[in-house]
Amino acid sequence: MTQKIKKYLSMIRFVLNRADSVGWTDRMRILIRIKWALKKNKGRSASTLGEQLVLVSSILDIPKNVPGVIAEFGCYKGLSSVALSIAAKYAGRKLLVFDSFEGLPESKETISHIADDTKLAYKKGDLMGSLEEVRTVIEKYGELDCVEFVKGYFCNTLPKRPDDEKYALVFEDADLVESVRDVLRHAWPKLEEQCFFFSHEALDLEVVKLFYSDSLWTEMHGVKAPGLAGAGLGLPIDEGQWGALKIPGLRGSCLAYCLKRRAETDVKPPGK
Repeated sequence: MTQKIKKYLSMIRFVLNRADSVGWTDRMRILIRIKWALKKNKGRSASTLGEQLVLVSSILDIPKNVPGVIAEFGCYKGLSSVALSIAAKYAGRKLLVFDSFEGLPESKETISHIADDTKLAYKKGDLMGSLEEVRTVIEKYGELDCVEFVKGYFCNTLPKRPDDEKYALVFEDADLVESVRDVLRHAWPKLEEQCFFFSHEALDLEVVKLFYSDSLWTEMHGVKAPGLAGAGLGLPIDEGQWGALKIPGLRGSCLAYCLKRRAETDVKPPGK
């Protein structure tokens, strides 16, 4: 089966998802809007169509009785925010977009890919999307009226958020170890039980370690580390070269997730 056919099948599965919240006609409209935004902004998105559809499905599947907004940490040029804003609008929720809008802060910690030991050398100011360009792309392709922008580094903005603020889903694409640690420290307590925390750092060893460090989680929240589903190669979403081992047809992504668990709770996997 060719890669193109597999891609179309994944889109068909998204449209025909039997969730009660949004019917297939609305899912088709959502898909067309996201595909159009990515097509008109080629090369300006850090996430793929497949990854965005998993996030959108997960937002649409959140039960109506679960309180909270959708929170995005790190938006780059705003293409992921377009998809999240469309989903948030259909779900009747608000989207908070956290970003410095000045690029990455300076980092003292290195990052390497788990599967091939590729070293990532981020510099201050990398991956910058200005507030104006992010706002413009959401206004043109997404749903700006349900979006709130929170400008600044996470270590400064998150501690100032309202104590009663709740998150129904988190999408973190913060890139740096320090930034992801800040999100885990301050955003995790706001995430509702049975809800998903998505990370776009599935390939990055030093970030993945954060999700498995019992000592860190005990210090931050008095609980054991939640782990990270998809760590190493990501969720099997896109076909490509994932790691040093060359396996034809191997699927992966940069997307992984963990669940804020509650005892005796049965939760459907995200995007299914």
